[in-house]
Amino acid sequence: MGFRAVKACTLASLLLLAGCSAFFGVNLLKGLDKVPAPNPAQYDYSQNGTAGLMKLDADLSSPAVVSALKADPGATSTIESDLQATYTNPAVPLADQQLAAALYSDVNLKTTSGDTFVNNVVNVVVSGTGSGQTIQQLLQGIVPPDVASDPVAFAAMVNGLLNAASAYQTLGATLVPAPAPVPPGVNMGDAAQKAAVAYMMQSMVYQIGGGTANATQQMYLLLNNQPNSVPTSTIDPFSTPIAPYNGTNLQNIKNIFSSAGATMPS
Repeated sequence: MGFRAVKACTLASLLLLAGCSAFFGVNLLKGLDKVPAPNPAQYDYSQNGTAGLMKLDADLSSPAVVSALKADPGATSTIESDLQATYTNPAVPLADQQLAAALYSDVNLKTTSGDTFVNNVVNVVVSGTGSGQTIQQLLQGIVPPDVASDPVAFAAMVNGLLNAASAYQTLGATLVPAPAPVPPGVNMGDAAQKAAVAYMMQSMVYQIGGGTANATQQMYLLLNNQPNSVPTSTIDPFSTPIAPYNGTNLQNIKNIFSSAGATMPS
Protein backbone atom coordinates (compact mmCIF):
# COMPACT_ATOMS: atom_id res chain seq x y z
CA MET A 1 0.00 0.00 0.00
CA GLY A 2 1.20 3.56 -0.65
CA PHE A 3 1.65 6.55 1.55
CA ARG A 4 -0.98 9.26 1.61
CA ALA A 5 -0.37 12.27 -0.57
CA VAL A 6 2.40 14.38 0.85
CA LYS A 7 1.61 18.00 1.60
CA ALA A 8 3.64 20.55 -0.25
CA CYS A 9 5.01 21.80 3.05
CA THR A 10 6.43 18.37 3.83
CA LEU A 11 8.59 18.48 0.73
CA ALA A 12 9.38 22.14 1.23
CA SER A 13 10.53 21.38 4.74
CA LEU A 14 13.02 18.86 3.39
CA LEU A 15 15.54 21.51 2.41
CA LEU A 16 15.24 25.29 2.38
CA LEU A 17 17.89 25.58 -0.26
CA ALA A 18 16.37 27.60 -3.06
CA GLY A 19 17.53 30.90 -1.60
CA CYS A 20 21.11 29.81 -0.94
CA SER A 21 23.16 29.61 -4.13
CA ALA A 22 26.10 28.09 -2.26
CA PHE A 23 24.11 24.89 -1.88
CA PHE A 24 24.17 24.35 -5.61
CA GLY A 25 27.83 25.08 -6.28
CA VAL A 26 28.93 21.45 -6.29
CA ASN A 27 29.86 20.17 -9.72
CA LEU A 28 29.62 16.40 -9.75
CA LEU A 29 30.56 16.17 -13.41
CA LYS A 30 33.98 17.77 -13.64
CA GLY A 31 36.38 16.80 -16.42
CA LEU A 32 36.39 13.13 -17.28
CA ASP A 33 40.10 12.77 -16.65
CA LYS A 34 41.78 9.38 -16.68
CA VAL A 35 43.34 8.34 -13.39
CA PRO A 36 44.84 5.13 -12.04
CA ALA A 37 42.84 2.98 -9.67
CA PRO A 38 42.87 4.72 -6.27
CA ASN A 39 45.33 3.40 -3.70
CA PRO A 40 43.73 3.64 -0.25
CA ALA A 41 47.14 4.19 1.36
CA GLN A 42 47.47 7.63 -0.21
CA TYR A 43 44.38 8.81 1.66
CA ASP A 44 45.07 7.09 4.99
CA TYR A 45 45.28 9.70 7.74
CA SER A 46 47.55 7.54 9.87
CA GLN A 47 50.14 7.67 7.07
CA ASN A 48 49.57 11.05 5.45
CA GLY A 49 47.76 13.22 7.96
CA THR A 50 45.67 16.13 6.71
CA ALA A 51 47.30 15.92 3.26
CA GLY A 52 45.75 12.50 2.72
CA LEU A 53 42.29 13.81 3.52
CA MET A 54 42.74 16.81 1.24
CA LYS A 55 43.89 14.56 -1.62
CA LEU A 56 40.80 12.39 -1.22
CA ASP A 57 38.63 15.50 -1.15
CA ALA A 58 40.16 16.65 -4.42
CA ASP A 59 40.06 13.21 -6.05
CA LEU A 60 36.38 12.72 -5.27
CA SER A 61 35.60 15.58 -7.66
CA SER A 62 36.85 13.35 -10.49
CA PRO A 63 34.22 11.04 -12.05
CA ALA A 64 37.09 8.77 -13.08
CA VAL A 65 38.16 8.28 -9.47
CA VAL A 66 34.57 7.68 -8.37
CA SER A 67 34.10 5.13 -11.15
CA ALA A 68 37.30 3.38 -10.10
CA LEU A 69 36.07 3.22 -6.52
CA LYS A 70 32.73 1.81 -7.64
CA ALA A 71 34.62 -0.90 -9.51
CA ASP A 72 36.81 -1.74 -6.51
CA PRO A 73 34.64 -2.39 -3.42
CA GLY A 74 37.69 -3.57 -1.49
CA ALA A 75 39.53 -0.28 -1.94
CA THR A 76 36.37 1.66 -1.14
CA SER A 77 35.82 -0.32 2.05
CA THR A 78 39.41 0.29 3.15
CA ILE A 79 39.10 4.03 2.54
CA GLU A 80 35.84 4.14 4.49
CA SER A 81 37.36 2.20 7.38
CA ASP A 82 40.34 4.56 7.52
CA LEU A 83 38.06 7.59 7.49
CA GLN A 84 35.85 6.15 10.21
CA ALA A 85 38.90 5.41 12.35
CA THR A 86 39.94 9.04 11.86
CA TYR A 87 36.67 10.82 12.65
CA THR A 88 36.05 8.66 15.73
CA ASN A 89 39.55 9.14 17.16
CA PRO A 90 39.57 11.83 19.87
CA ALA A 91 43.34 12.15 19.51
CA VAL A 92 42.91 13.50 15.95
CA PRO A 93 42.56 17.32 15.73
CA LEU A 94 38.91 18.32 15.58
CA ALA A 95 39.12 19.91 12.12
CA ASP A 96 40.54 16.67 10.70
CA GLN A 97 37.82 14.63 12.43
CA GLN A 98 35.21 16.87 10.84
CA LEU A 99 36.72 16.64 7.37
CA ALA A 100 37.05 12.85 7.67
CA ALA A 101 33.36 12.57 8.65
CA ALA A 102 32.28 14.63 5.65
CA LEU A 103 34.52 12.61 3.32
CA TYR A 104 33.22 9.31 4.72
CA SER A 105 29.72 10.46 3.84
CA ASP A 106 30.78 11.56 0.37
CA VAL A 107 32.49 8.25 -0.40
CA ASN A 108 29.37 6.35 0.68
CA LEU A 109 27.05 8.54 -1.36
CA LYS A 110 29.14 8.79 -4.53
CA THR A 111 29.85 5.07 -4.78
CA THR A 112 26.21 3.99 -4.29
CA SER A 113 24.26 6.55 -6.38
CA GLY A 114 23.26 8.21 -3.13
CA ASP A 115 24.58 11.51 -4.46
CA THR A 116 22.28 11.26 -7.50
CA PHE A 117 19.38 10.52 -5.15
CA VAL A 118 20.23 13.66 -3.14
CA ASN A 119 20.46 15.79 -6.28
CA ASN A 120 17.12 14.47 -7.51
CA VAL A 121 15.47 15.30 -4.19
CA VAL A 122 16.85 18.83 -4.33
CA ASN A 123 15.58 19.23 -7.90
CA VAL A 124 12.09 18.16 -6.81
CA VAL A 125 12.12 20.63 -3.93
CA VAL A 126 13.36 23.53 -6.03
CA SER A 127 11.01 22.84 -8.95
CA GLY A 128 7.99 22.19 -6.74
CA THR A 129 7.07 19.18 -8.86
CA GLY A 130 6.51 16.97 -5.82
CA SER A 131 3.47 18.85 -4.56
CA GLY A 132 0.45 16.56 -4.28
CA GLN A 133 2.38 13.40 -5.10
CA THR A 134 2.38 10.27 -2.99
CA ILE A 135 5.60 8.95 -1.48
CA GLN A 136 5.46 6.16 -4.05
CA GLN A 137 5.31 8.66 -6.89
CA LEU A 138 8.09 10.70 -5.35
CA LEU A 139 10.35 7.68 -4.96
CA GLN A 140 9.72 6.71 -8.56
CA GLY A 141 10.83 10.18 -9.60
CA ILE A 142 13.98 10.48 -7.49
CA VAL A 143 15.49 6.98 -7.36
CA PRO A 144 17.92 6.61 -10.31
CA PRO A 145 16.43 4.23 -12.92
CA ASP A 146 19.33 1.76 -12.79
CA VAL A 147 18.95 1.57 -9.02
CA ALA A 148 15.16 1.31 -9.13
CA SER A 149 15.41 -1.81 -11.30
CA ASP A 150 18.06 -3.58 -9.22
CA PRO A 151 17.31 -4.65 -5.62
CA VAL A 152 21.02 -5.06 -4.84
CA ALA A 153 21.85 -1.57 -6.10
CA PHE A 154 18.85 -0.15 -4.26
CA ALA A 155 19.96 -1.75 -0.99
CA ALA A 156 23.48 -0.40 -1.53
CA MET A 157 22.09 3.11 -2.05
CA VAL A 158 19.97 2.93 1.10
CA ASN A 159 22.93 1.67 3.12
CA GLY A 160 25.11 4.41 1.65
CA LEU A 161 22.61 7.02 2.77
CA LEU A 162 22.36 5.48 6.24
CA ASN A 163 26.15 5.35 6.59
CA ALA A 164 26.32 8.98 5.51
CA ALA A 165 23.61 9.86 8.03
CA SER A 166 25.67 8.33 10.83
CA ALA A 167 28.79 10.32 9.89
CA TYR A 168 26.80 13.53 9.54
CA GLN A 169 25.49 12.95 13.05
CA THR A 170 29.07 12.81 14.27
CA LEU A 171 29.91 15.96 12.32
CA GLY A 172 26.88 17.81 13.65
CA ALA A 173 27.69 16.89 17.23
CA THR A 174 31.05 18.67 16.89
CA LEU A 175 29.53 21.92 15.64
CA VAL A 176 28.81 23.45 19.03
CA PRO A 177 28.09 25.99 20.23
CA ALA A 178 26.04 26.85 17.20
CA PRO A 179 26.84 28.42 14.86
CA ALA A 180 30.27 26.85 15.04
CA PRO A 181 33.01 27.90 12.59
CA VAL A 182 32.98 26.06 9.28
CA PRO A 183 35.60 23.28 9.31
CA PRO A 184 38.41 23.89 6.80
CA GLY A 185 37.92 21.93 3.59
CA VAL A 186 34.24 21.19 4.21
CA ASN A 187 31.53 22.71 2.00
CA MET A 188 28.87 23.07 4.68
CA GLY A 189 26.12 23.96 2.23
CA ASP A 190 26.76 20.72 0.39
CA ALA A 191 26.98 18.84 3.69
CA ALA A 192 23.67 20.32 4.87
CA GLN A 193 21.66 19.22 1.86
CA LYS A 194 23.17 15.73 1.92
CA ALA A 195 22.74 15.41 5.69
CA ALA A 196 19.07 16.39 5.46
CA VAL A 197 18.29 13.80 2.78
CA ALA A 198 20.29 11.11 4.60
CA TYR A 199 18.40 11.98 7.79
CA MET A 200 15.10 11.58 5.95
CA MET A 201 16.13 8.12 4.76
CA GLN A 202 17.13 7.24 8.32
CA SER A 203 13.69 8.36 9.48
CA MET A 204 11.89 6.37 6.77
CA VAL A 205 13.76 3.19 7.65
CA TYR A 206 12.90 3.63 11.33
CA GLN A 207 9.24 4.34 10.66
CA ILE A 208 8.80 1.34 8.35
CA GLY A 209 10.38 -0.83 11.03
CA GLY A 210 11.57 -4.41 11.10
CA GLY A 211 15.23 -3.52 10.68
CA THR A 212 17.15 -2.02 7.78
CA ALA A 213 16.89 -5.06 5.51
CA ASN A 214 13.12 -5.28 5.88
CA ALA A 215 12.57 -1.55 5.47
CA THR A 216 14.74 -1.52 2.36
CA GLN A 217 12.83 -4.43 0.86
CA GLN A 218 9.47 -2.78 1.57
CA MET A 219 10.60 0.49 -0.03
CA TYR A 220 11.83 -1.42 -3.07
CA LEU A 221 8.49 -3.19 -3.38
CA LEU A 222 6.65 0.13 -3.06
CA LEU A 223 8.93 1.66 -5.67
CA ASN A 224 8.12 -1.17 -8.08
CA ASN A 225 4.35 -1.23 -7.53
CA GLN A 226 4.44 -4.48 -5.58
CA PRO A 227 2.50 -5.37 -2.39
CA ASN A 228 4.34 -4.04 0.65
CA SER A 229 3.95 -3.25 4.33
CA VAL A 230 4.99 0.39 4.22
CA PRO A 231 2.80 2.37 6.67
CA THR A 232 0.13 4.65 5.24
CA SER A 233 1.29 7.72 7.19
CA THR A 234 4.58 9.03 8.53
CA ILE A 235 5.82 11.82 10.75
CA ASP A 236 7.90 14.74 9.52
CA PRO A 237 11.36 14.12 11.03
CA PHE A 238 12.17 17.84 10.88
CA SER A 239 9.37 18.62 13.31
CA THR A 240 9.42 15.39 15.35
CA PRO A 241 12.82 13.79 16.04
CA ILE A 242 13.33 10.12 15.28
CA ALA A 243 12.24 8.42 18.49
CA PRO A 244 15.28 6.33 19.50
CA TYR A 245 17.61 9.31 19.51
CA ASN A 246 15.79 11.58 21.99
CA GLY A 247 16.12 14.58 19.72
CA THR A 248 19.92 14.55 19.49
CA ASN A 249 19.83 13.51 15.83
CA LEU A 250 17.62 16.46 14.87
CA GLN A 251 19.80 18.85 16.85
CA ASN A 252 22.89 17.61 15.05
CA ILE A 253 21.25 18.34 11.69
CA LYS A 254 20.35 21.80 12.96
CA ASN A 255 23.98 22.36 13.90
CA ILE A 256 25.08 21.57 10.35
CA PHE A 257 22.53 23.98 8.89
CA SER A 258 23.54 26.64 11.39
CA SER A 259 27.21 26.34 10.48
CA ALA A 260 26.23 26.52 6.80
CA GLY A 261 24.44 29.78 7.47
CA ALA A 262 21.17 28.25 6.32
CA THR A 263 17.73 27.91 7.86
CA MET A 264 16.89 24.53 9.30
CA PRO A 265 13.87 22.80 7.68
CA SER A 266 10.80 23.14 9.87
